[in-house]
Amino acid sequence: MKNKMQTLFFLFALLFSFNVYADPCTDLVKALIAKQDMPGMEKTGELVGRLKKFADANKLPYQILEVGPAERRVQKLFVALDMTDDALVAKYLKEFNLDSADKPTLALEFGFEVPNEYVSGVLRTSADPKAQIYRWGKLDLTRDEWAKEWMIKGGFNRYPEREHNPVWGYSHLIQLKPDEAKNVKHFLKNPEERGPCKSDNCVAWTASIELGKTKTGATDEERKYLFNELGVSRSSAHYEIGRRLMHAASERHSGVVVFVNGKEGTAAFKKNLAGLLPPEPQIPYSNIIKGLGHDPKGELMQAVGKLPDGARIFFPIAAGASPEAMSALIQAAPKLKKGFEISLLVNGINESTLRKGAELADGKIRFKSFFVGSNMRKLHGEGYVKYVPGYLSDFPRYMKDPTMKDFKYDAIVVRVSPADKNGNHSLGPNHDMIHAILEGNPKVKIIAEINENVPFTTGDNIIHTSQITASFKSKAALAGPPVVPFTNVEKRIGEELGGLIDSGSTLQIGIGNIFGGLPDGLQNAGKKNLKISTEMFGDSLKDIMERGIAKKAETGFAYGSEDLYKWLNKNKSVKFVTTEAVNSPANIQNTDKFHAVNTALQVRLTGDVNAEFGPEGRLSSPGGQVEFMSGAARSNGGKSIIAIRSTAKNGELSSIVLDLYNGHVTTPAESVHYVVTEYGTAVLKGRTTGDRAVALINVAHPKFREALRDEALEKNIISPAEASEIILDAPVVADFVVRPYQGRAIASHQEGFFERIWNAININFFHVFKIYSH
Repeated sequence: MKNKMQTLFFLFALLFSFNVYADPCTDLVKALIAKQDMPGMEKTGELVGRLKKFADANKLPYQILEVGPAERRVQKLFVALDMTDDALVAKYLKEFNLDSADKPTLALEFGFEVPNEYVSGVLRTSADPKAQIYRWGKLDLTRDEWAKEWMIKGGFNRYPEREHNPVWGYSHLIQLKPDEAKNVKHFLKNPEERGPCKSDNCVAWTASIELGKTKTGATDEERKYLFNELGVSRSSAHYEIGRRLMHAASERHSGVVVFVNGKEGTAAFKKNLAGLLPPEPQIPYSNIIKGLGHDPKGELMQAVGKLPDGARIFFPIAAGASPEAMSALIQAAPKLKKGFEISLLVNGINESTLRKGAELADGKIRFKSFFVGSNMRKLHGEGYVKYVPGYLSDFPRYMKDPTMKDFKYDAIVVRVSPADKNGNHSLGPNHDMIHAILEGNPKVKIIAEINENVPFTTGDNIIHTSQITASFKSKAALAGPPVVPFTNVEKRIGEELGGLIDSGSTLQIGIGNIFGGLPDGLQNAGKKNLKISTEMFGDSLKDIMERGIAKKAETGFAYGSEDLYKWLNKNKSVKFVTTEAVNSPANIQNTDKFHAVNTALQVRLTGDVNAEFGPEGRLSSPGGQVEFMSGAARSNGGKSIIAIRSTAKNGELSSIVLDLYNGHVTTPAESVHYVVTEYGTAVLKGRTTGDRAVALINVAHPKFREALRDEALEKNIISPAEASEIILDAPVVADFVVRPYQGRAIASHQEGFFERIWNAININFFHVFKIYSH
């Protein structure tokens, strides 16, 4: 017993002493600083060292996180700065500014307009808080005004609730050489010389500091990754530009200051910094690069050379589309007499690549699309992409119909997995319409990108090596949807949906971050034994299956994270089927308890839904929404549900409206049973137009309810008696980020001496005691 206690004491002392005295964060900072010096940078001026010294001198907590996309993972130093401490803020401004002669620092500062959306970042040059900062190309605010009115209050007190948030913003710091600082100042004062990117954050790019002068040996292709497709929502674009500038710079010459709200914000920083940072875009930067800078050669160009002049070519949906093959076609087309006519679905290939093809002389690349997605909205609006209206269950039938000449293709370009032992290649996260084309024309040429990242999925979505006309190999990551912060609003919507969806039902959900709270909602409501039958399978459905809420799924295609694609590999619980089958309204209405859950841009007080048009024109297409909603409305025990945030455009517009944009109806009121917002569920099924209007106004954002009521009264949509049922004074649902950041904590320095002693006792002693007690 004595020996056992001595051993216990020795282990405790060893572990205790390590935790109290070792500081892994300091060691990692030293490692970052110790990296080889870059030309023109003095050791004493290293940003990481300066930021670490600043944190130590002011007793600020700091952490090192590994951030960035897979191919550009870098370690960054994050330091918490209490924005309520004016003296501390003044020290920060004095230490990190562009006017410093010996150590100029580019400070790109970002704040929230609403908790999950970013205002355009500002570029601060001076240490003077009364000096003006560059914001949207203007010098109209001082740094003090920016911090207090925008960063803290979300834009001149439009969102006063923001004052209670733990984090108010961030500052991306990048140390420059004197000539780089001179370039930045020049372009700030001469905006007409900035080129196509007018934003203040683009100044850093125009001044050529993004890669060429902060990283040795940068290639032209690497330079372009900053400002091709950003892979994020428009509201996050400026933050993303700043983040990419940091990733492009040396780890030693960039860091992040996190603006926190007093003691509560500091505590939140210590506890969960990773959860407070904006998520990375899931589109890999290597894919973003592909458009403008890609130079296809070798076997890829040989494969494209197999296609006849004037060929009609089909590209599959989303991750099944090959950016490399598209670039090769664009390169080959100018040498041909007729070029190519290319039919697309949605996403998978960025706008930059499509534009390069669309703008070729003499129309050598002509695009048709069955769905107008984010990558082709502008091109469609400019007349470069011709839209083909229709349903995804109809198009495969057209492809098999010999009378539908416009749907007869000379070639299809597919992404496939490496072959199995039988020579079969999987179409991976796709099935959609490929086999319908092959059935309609067995002699169609197949150009295949054989990609090791394509999972071998379950279903008849395979082609044999003997069917492939020509192939090329690629290691490119598969495309995924852009990531936007998951907020408390989506959490509340998930809770409402969890209560509405029945156990034992067959579930379809549409695309969008709005469904991020659904897995928690279903689990918390105790729902079980679901089946999944959906056009698109995303990460939320993966989460639902991993929790055991559903065990089997069928889908037309998958679109999501790298983890999703890996999870689908040889996963027999998810079967890939044709969109002709899974989207068929007849099949859906013949499935008992079919629950279709989709989203929209607007819902009219009658229940009509607009999922396609914004104020300036077409933003999207129906996709499978009408098929699933109409089928579910007719299913025995079925439910057709629209889930929608109550507001749009950063809270400036109501999503519940009297009039739809362009008057366009995607899904008619007759096929909408329920509308869910963060304020509750409006039951529309079997109700009068007046009852529907009241129910919808009662789930609208409270700040719009009175105006909606008054307009509805004026237009005789509701009666005075019905108007009395509208609840005007409802609490506002707080909107804050809850989705974890996709960074990985490396180390942190954030505890006082006695706190570290207690943690050492708590962690090490009781852990050793537990070992010995067994």
